[in-house]
Order: sequence, then C-alpha cells, then structure tokens
Amino acid sequence: MTPKFAILANNQDITDLINGRLLSMAITDEIGAVSDTLSIELDDRDCVFEIPSRGAELIVSLGYKDLYPMGRFIMDEVEVKCPPQTLILTARATNAPLDKIGAFKTMRSYSWEKYTLLGIIQTIAKRYGLQESVSVAYRQILVDHVDQTEESDSAFIQRLASDYGAAVKIAGGKLLFIEPLSGKFPDGTPMLEIPVNDISTYRMRICDRGKYNKITAKYYDFDAAEEKEVSVGSGNPSTTLRNTYLNATRAKAAAQAKLRETTIGTYTLTLDIVGNPLIGAESVISVSGIRADACGLWVVKSARHTLTKAGYKTNIEATRLKEE
Repeated sequence: MTPKFAILANNQDITDLINGRLLSMAITDEIGAVSDTLSIELDDRDCVFEIPSRGAELIVSLGYKDLYPMGRFIMDEVEVKCPPQTLILTARATNAPLDKIGAFKTMRSYSWEKYTLLGIIQTIAKRYGLQESVSVAYRQILVDHVDQTEESDSAFIQRLASDYGAAVKIAGGKLLFIEPLSGKFPDGTPMLEIPVNDISTYRMRICDRGKYNKITAKYYDFDAAEEKEVSVGSGNPSTTLRNTYLNATRAKAAAQAKLRETTIGTYTLTLDIVGNPLIGAESVISVSGIRADACGLWVVKSARHTLTKAGYKTNIEATRLKEE
C-alpha cells in the first residue's frame, strides 16, 4: 500500500503544493505534559517556498486508502539550510487559541478549598477555552486545601498530577487529567486492542532496578499534631517517599502512584513497524509474531510516525499494562 498524507495550513489545503517536495515528515505523540511535535522537511532547491509565519495552524492526516487525523499543530520554528537547500518546519500540538495557551504559564496565587480534582481541572480548563477530561479514578477525590502561590496553572496541575499519579496533557481541545498507561478511556471503558504483527525490529528490556513491593508516604495529622505514615503494597524491597503530605488521602495517592510507576516501568518494548496512524500514546497494542515473552498486551508510552520517500513507519515505545 502507498502511504498518503494531507495538510491544511490555516484551513487551506497545501497537500498538492508540497507533495513533490516532501523529504520527510515526523509526528511524535507522547504521554504526559510533553507537547506532541510535528517536523516537516521540504526540498527548497529553487527557493520556491516563502518562509511561513510562526503561529500558523497545521492540521495533518496520515494513512493509506483512508486518512486519519494526527493532530492540530501550531508552527513555532522555521529553519532554512544549505546545501542542500531545505526548509524545515517545526510545530507543536495545541488545541486552544495561542494567546490563551500563553496565559497557561502566567503566575497565579489562589487557595483551593474543598474542591474535587474534577472541580479544579474544570475551573482551569474553562480559562483557556478547553473541555476537561478527568479519569473516573480521580473525579471524586476531595482536596481539602492546596495553595497555588506564584505558580502557573501549567505547573500547578502538573504538581497535582505528580501528587495523585496522573498524566496531564492538552489534546483534542481538552485538558486531560488521566490515569497513565491504564489502557482505559477517562470514563473507564477499556480501549480497543490494536493488533501489531508486521514488525521490522524489536527490543524488550526487563529491569528490576528501582522496583519496590511496598511504598510508604508520610503526612501530617493536624488534629493529632504529629507526623504519621500510610503504606501501600507489602513485602520487600520497600521505600519511603521523601515528601510529607498534607493529609492521608494525598499521601496514599502518592504512594500508589509510585508503586504503579515502579511496577510498570520494569518492562519496556521498542518496536519498528509498518506505519499505522491508529497508534498513539496510551494506545493498547496486541503484539504477536515475535518471541513469546514479548507477545501479548502492551500500552504505548510514545509513538513516532515518520513518512519519507522510502515509506511510512511507526516507532513505538511501550510498557506492560499496569497491574490493578
């Protein structure tokens, strides 16, 4: 099958304009707060292209017979180089007006009292014209008190995500606050498994370094005026988190997040496959056709789609689905 692509620049179709000039196109989709990126390298040997303006919106689709949307990107960097004469465009994913995303990093001070995590994410999302998407595991968690002191909304929600073991990201016009690598949609529905069997190369790494069976977190009990502990898991090896949390709920959430992190991080699978536009970060893939130990269900941490004259391939880094 012959791969195809389509690109809209500020809602104008420029596919035919660059089709014969495309040297490479790469789209990287990653879990967490890292912005998805788009890189396009064009043959500009006769300087036919004008240097485009930064801030232009690019909508990219990839596929074969059918095209699939790969994201909406805002161009923020242009590079020209010679020899050979080429034009390189770099864009980052965003789904809100550029001026509002800039405000996402403006310092704020606010004391959040008696909010659920869902309420906090809803409030912040509305400021930037986004919809919130919060996993069911976090929606009803009550935050008695948390201070945002001279801290941007971006840094604040990433801190919350770290405390509660979530992943936060802007994608698809939504502010996502989700269970990382769970293999589920935010509403708890399991994701469909994508079969992967046309594999060019693979590497599986198993590492027990840094794995713990028991995690302890400390918190301050204001009623008793003393420091206490809460633990999750059992057995050895064990470890205690450095931070002291404001209450038992946050301490337990942090311990659970660390335990989950050390568990899922022990298996890593890297694959090079024939390009598949359906695969992105958080996708669940069903691997077959290679060593039995590496087959089965994995969840994608990052996916890099690369289209060149040589063809279309997808590079995947995945880990085993987290244990419930």
